[in-house]
Amino acid sequence: MRYGISLTTALLILPLIVMLGLLYSMVIWTIYVSFSDWKGTRPNYSFAGLKWYFFMTRLDRFWVDLKNNFLWFMIGVPPTALLAMLVAYLLEIASSPKLESYLRNLVLYPASMSFVVTGTIWSWMYEPSKGVINTLLRSIGLSWLQQGFTTDPNTAIYWLIVIFIWQYFGFSLILFQTALRTSMIREMIEAASVDGASQLRILFSIIAPNIKGGLLTVISLLLISALKVFDIVYIVTFGAPGYSTDVLAFHMYIATFQQHLVALGAALATIIFVLALVIVIPYTIYALKRWFG
Repeated sequence: MRYGISLTTALLILPLIVMLGLLYSMVIWTIYVSFSDWKGTRPNYSFAGLKWYFFMTRLDRFWVDLKNNFLWFMIGVPPTALLAMLVAYLLEIASSPKLESYLRNLVLYPASMSFVVTGTIWSWMYEPSKGVINTLLRSIGLSWLQQGFTTDPNTAIYWLIVIFIWQYFGFSLILFQTALRTSMIREMIEAASVDGASQLRILFSIIAPNIKGGLLTVISLLLISALKVFDIVYIVTFGAPGYSTDVLAFHMYIATFQQHLVALGAALATIIFVLALVIVIPYTIYALKRWFG
């Protein structure tokens, strides 16, 4: 019997071990390449030290990328998380289960779409002369509200972040609804309602402090998604105008596959990996404390 349990456990764990082995072997290989002198289509593993890291930091484009990724963090993540938490709570207290189900499916739909489809749709909407938004504004006599959207280097990045919020709102909503549907949270909401607490007071004084796990999970996933954002930039602006909408992942793609500076692309990938670790570590510490504390 013990042998059978051990074998079953081993068979279940083996795929995970293989996946982790492949994943981290590729990470190690990428870091190794970042210290090489690989440029061009032919591999060159000659050790170059920190050459490409120094080269990267001398590029204005790199600092624009960091700034833009930071904007995705600060402008894209908090509104998505807060709005999703608020709507999740409103759906939970909705008096009509049918309405709640319909609205949940409606806001979840964007999350089921690929970023390529999403980027294409919003490209049509943002097109300055014949796009959906400006056409509607002209048709109702509000031509003065027309925007250049992604053609304006000063505002293009913010319109891309709007797409990110739209795409990830439904995903975040479902995670918050899952966190709200625990027996402990429901009992606390009922007790506060009986005591006469307002819905807003319940949300910020009871729910928010008691769904730390769900909140940290949502924020961590959103931060990682904002860090590795690529598809939206590639489809909608291709980093333009100039480098105004460029991000680290897109720069990595251009350096590796168009400029054939493979070592530089690996260095950029390593920076993304390190930043992802910084994001994931707080969640990991919280999870370990909760599971083993």
